[in-house]
Amino acid sequence: MFSNVYLAVTSREMENFLPKKAAYLSCHFSPSGQGLSNLPRCLPENSLLLLDDSMPVCGHSPGVVIKQLRDLVKDFSVKAVLLDFQGEKTEQLQAMAQEILRSTPCPVAITDAYAKGFGCPVFLSPPPADRSLEKHISKWLKQGVYLEIAPCSVKMEVTETGCRKTALPSSVAENLLLHHENLCCHYDVEVFPDRAVFTLDRTKDDLAALAEKAMKLGVWGTVGLYQELLK
Repeated sequence: MFSNVYLAVTSREMENFLPKKAAYLSCHFSPSGQGLSNLPRCLPENSLLLLDDSMPVCGHSPGVVIKQLRDLVKDFSVKAVLLDFQGEKTEQLQAMAQEILRSTPCPVAITDAYAKGFGCPVFLSPPPADRSLEKHISKWLKQGVYLEIAPCSVKMEVTETGCRKTALPSSVAENLLLHHENLCCHYDVEVFPDRAVFTLDRTKDDLAALAEKAMKLGVWGTVGLYQELLK
């Protein structure tokens, strides 16, 4: 079902399951050294490498980091490095990102929170269930997009004064009977005297359809957590 999706796996998960299209998780800046830690010891050819900022950049050496990344690209023919930066935009982190973008010998994408300042490919967050894929990616397509695919549930309460959105646990999709082809989601509608309530979520089939649609629209690749998509 997800044969066209890069499945994000940890080193431990790779001991029991090695996807043909892999995205290696949990590589981060070392808590005790100047470079990176939790580097992969093996990877399928043309895999993606995700580098996160769960450990802040503080005194790390760009030279050491770049050498490690170059070695990984050479040894495993890494297709692209995705900078999964979610934390504070410190000067050190942005300087490190700039050096990685400049010196890594393969495509490098960075999360959309950072991408505006770099003009580079984007590792784009998952599209909300109530937002069309076309609108979600249109701003970034010219730069190149790796798109995250993940469950996304939302409740929308519409009243005469506006619409209030609330995120829901991603466990309601199987109970939603209506299907919206363009949004690649299932939904339900409840009508009350003072409001209408829309509940939207994506089944695994919806996520697979979303990934296929993204590739047809020109996304470079889609990435999803193995634990969310296949387990």
